[in-house]
Formats: sequence, structure tokens, C-alpha cells
Amino acid sequence: MSLIEIRNLKVHYPIRGGFWNRVVDTVKAVDGVTFDIEAGETYGLVGESGSGKSTTAKAIIGLEKATSGTVTYEGKNVTKAENRRKIDYNRDVQMIFQDSLSSLNPRKRIEDIIAEPLRNFEHLSKDDEKLRVLQLLDIVGLGPDSLYKYPHQFSGGQRQRIGVARAVATHPRLIIADEPVSALDLSVQAQVLNFMKRIQREFGISYLFISHDLGVVRHMCNNIAIMNRGRIVETGTRDDIYDHPMHIYTKRLLA
Repeated sequence: MSLIEIRNLKVHYPIRGGFWNRVVDTVKAVDGVTFDIEAGETYGLVGESGSGKSTTAKAIIGLEKATSGTVTYEGKNVTKAENRRKIDYNRDVQMIFQDSLSSLNPRKRIEDIIAEPLRNFEHLSKDDEKLRVLQLLDIVGLGPDSLYKYPHQFSGGQRQRIGVARAVATHPRLIIADEPVSALDLSVQAQVLNFMKRIQREFGISYLFISHDLGVVRHMCNNIAIMNRGRIVETGTRDDIYDHPMHIYTKRLLA
């Protein structure tokens, strides 16, 4: 049994118009996506901007409502919010966002930002919570002086590390990383990616790694799905995709 199974997932947005504001058309942002993620692997979801990658991710984690299809986690259907709450799915599946500055509350100190999932799911004492936050900062290479600073006082790479620390706070089984390094310089990208791989080894985390950057995906991912216009057009191992691409869209991305 896979860690998570996505079956025929669809996210459609109605377009309304006319005097009665009726549905006149539909935007098929995600249109029948199917794939599995195994425990401990990094699964890549690749495509150009607007291909449906981020919407797929948000539907899996529950930030977007699926029109139809199923998300199954460890054999349990978690497509509906009430089912996600029953099995602590929101603790076990976390997300790292592309824009670290907008995803970190600018009015909160780093201690409170990283501690937020701990307060939601683990209810530690103040001393234990602070110790856990310090341990998480150490894991991502930031010192204890970071505790009382605010997001704007850090570089983009440091903020992304803080996002990683927050994501791993509850020891999740799966982290969805949505373009986690696309806004960073190449040298900083390498640092963040290496932190993510190290954390994966230490905690046994699976990643759904979303990116348009094929070089980064090749470095990170075991298995890969190529998305175009809301659909998966090709899947395969890293070697399959890079050495023997089959679909014309995949070949164009690699050219």
C-alpha cells in the first residue's frame, strides 16, 4: 500500500455569465490526475506555470476543494475535511510554499511561527516547546538568536529554511514542497535542497516536489509526473523521463 494515492482528482472552476449568472463554461485546472507516493520517496510533479501543479497540491492538502476524485492516505479516504481531521492528516501532511515571505506571518516572531503546528497538534509545555523550536532551528542551520527575530530580518534562503523547520515540526509523513527554491539564487538553492535531503534521511519523510526546474527535479526526485493543462501526460522513473521521454510535451520541456 502506498503512503498516499491520488485517483482521478479533478478541480474545476465554473465560469458564470449572462443575466442569470448561470454557469457558461468550466476551467479544468486539474482534470483527472492519478499517481501514488511511496513512503520515503520524493515524487516530482513537473510542468510549466498554469499546468495545474499547485492546484493539485492544494487539493491534496485540503486548501482547495476537489470537484471529484479521491485522496487516500494509508488506506483511508481523506478527500473530505471531516475525514482528514479524524486521523490527524493535517499533522502528518505539511506544505512548504514558494514565497517564503508571504507564507510567514510578518507580525510574528520566528519562535511563534515554528511553534504554531506544535501548539495545534502536540500541546507541549512552554519549556518543551521552546526546546523543540531550538532543535528545529539547529536542524536547518539557524542559531538560537533567530528565535526573537521577524521574517523580514532574514534572507530568502534563511526564510525558506524557517519554512522547512515549521513543516517538519510535527514529524510529518509527507511534505508537499511547492516550488520551494524557485525564488532563490543558485547557490542558495543548493543549500536548501541539501537541507531537505538531509531531513528526509533523518526523519524518513516523503516529498511531493513541485517544480518547473528540470535540473532541480533530477537532483531530488525518484519518480516523476509531467503535467500539462491540468492532466498528467507522462510518468516514469527519473531515468525514464530524462533518458527516454515519450510524450512530445516532455521532450519539449527537456529540449
